[in-house]
Amino acid sequence: MSLGTAFVAQVLPAVLAVLAVAGALVWSLRRDPRALRNGVLVVLAVHYLLGLVAVVVSRSRVVETVTDVAFLAVGAVVALGLALLPLLLILDGVLVLRRESRSLGNALSLLAGLSMIGLPLVLVVLIRHENPMTGALAAGLLTAQVCAGLLFLFFAAHTALYARIARRADARAVIVLGAGLVTGQVPPLLVARLRRAVTAASERSTHAARIPIVPSGGRGLDEPRAEGAAMAEWLRQNGVAPEDILVEDQARTTRENLRFSTQLLELRGVPEPYLIVTSDYHAPRAAMLARSLGIDAQAVGCPTALYYWPSAYLREFVAVMIEQRVLLVLSGLAVAGMTGLVWLSLIAG
Repeated sequence: MSLGTAFVAQVLPAVLAVLAVAGALVWSLRRDPRALRNGVLVVLAVHYLLGLVAVVVSRSRVVETVTDVAFLAVGAVVALGLALLPLLLILDGVLVLRRESRSLGNALSLLAGLSMIGLPLVLVVLIRHENPMTGALAAGLLTAQVCAGLLFLFFAAHTALYARIARRADARAVIVLGAGLVTGQVPPLLVARLRRAVTAASERSTHAARIPIVPSGGRGLDEPRAEGAAMAEWLRQNGVAPEDILVEDQARTTRENLRFSTQLLELRGVPEPYLIVTSDYHAPRAAMLARSLGIDAQAVGCPTALYYWPSAYLREFVAVMIEQRVLLVLSGLAVAGMTGLVWLSLIAG
């Protein structure tokens, strides 16, 4: 076999894999950009693309050397980031708990950082016992960590890609998801959402067709009035015409926000698609929820305080994964399978 034929035999499978995954990604995005499978396909596409690059650059020693140096530099930066990540998560978690309410959701950043430090120590202790039970348990814990890391990578890739797609989405109405009021007034977090909604509506409005805005949110137990009413007041005070505001003031959950707002728009004769405005960390889950409800709507987010973002994003990741039963079952099977295989191999040895 000639060198050229051997090279083609090496490159062709890699090229076909990249084209197949890229084609699947394009199809999936056109079918529904809100689906989490897009994140999985992005990760697979990058994986196969890097494999193709490795095969191509191996033909030239100079290019291979330059590529190795580049990968080494990137790997060093990534390794340094991963080494510092637990400490940064712990510091951020402490800051969130000091500035916000003390809840499990707000403690996720702290817990994630502690687990990243504690798990390697636990693995070392288990392996040092040198018996099948502790060895199998160590393998199961390590597999669980790998699965969790992959799931988070899928979610992060989907979030980054979806944010770019959703900002250009067409819409005939804008739904603003509520958040808690402070002494009956709209807090800064909610003001950011309202400003984003006004901008989105303005970008999509024409002289012939103005885009209505639906401020959505009911009255909480500790609130003097409904969030939707407070948001509508802010919109009127900031130049939005009253006839362009449809108040939804009964919802208590995100699911009810979407259902009740959609019903209100249908009664007004405003057809889909719609645009949901919320905080940036919440936008992917809001879009997935709209998809599960059969609502033709995309979601965009407004910026959130940097210190609050890690805990909030981790909370959204957990909430999304709870709904992804297939991925959870596959991860559970992988953990159970690896634990069983290691236990059997240690017993046999």
